[in-house]
Amino acid sequence: MKILIADDEPLARMRLAKMLNHLGYDQVIEAQNGNEAVSLANKHYPDVIFLDIQMPHCSGLEAAELIKANMPTVPIVFCTAHDEFALKAFDLSANDYLLKPVALDRLGQSLKKVGVLTESQKITVKRGQNTYAIPVDEMICFMAEDKYVEVHLSNKRYLLDTTLTELEKTYPQLLRLHRNCLVHRSYLCGIHVDDQHKSHAILKKIDLQPAISRRQLAVVKKELDS
Repeated sequence: MKILIADDEPLARMRLAKMLNHLGYDQVIEAQNGNEAVSLANKHYPDVIFLDIQMPHCSGLEAAELIKANMPTVPIVFCTAHDEFALKAFDLSANDYLLKPVALDRLGQSLKKVGVLTESQKITVKRGQNTYAIPVDEMICFMAEDKYVEVHLSNKRYLLDTTLTELEKTYPQLLRLHRNCLVHRSYLCGIHVDDQHKSHAILKKIDLQPAISRRQLAVVKKELDS
């Protein structure tokens, strides 16, 4: 799966590429402007293209017209900090339109929309005598408990017959906080430091604040800054 990103801002390209890597896409091609995007698209024939709209020399809208002339079926997603270009973008048969800064969950939705990301992967969980298949993107926090892993959703808890190491290898959207805990990256929103100067993760949709190890603190901070 090849994905082309075109943006004249290096940090914006790096951030989007990093999020795509988190979702399991490592064949990311980067272009610094619209002209380069057209050239790289014709060379690599990507499966989906993310175009910034406001770029010097050749805008994302102009690049899209040139790309579509040669590859009319390639999905194009426009990315911009402004929404006034939305109508023109969809006139060019844009498949989606993302506002910066792009959130990880919104990026996943866009990839699903253009058909390159399947419906959310599911994990089999247990609760009492019952077994359920729950989308991994609904799972917020994973805590190692004896021989099982306890997974926390917004309003429920389940048990997984697996290990954190296996989960971390299988699902790139999960981030390790310490040796006994993983969190879903899209639910991580801050860090709380308690009276003993120990760091804890602040998570969306749940009151649980799992501890962050000193070893992982820099990694968590970098994730929040990305």
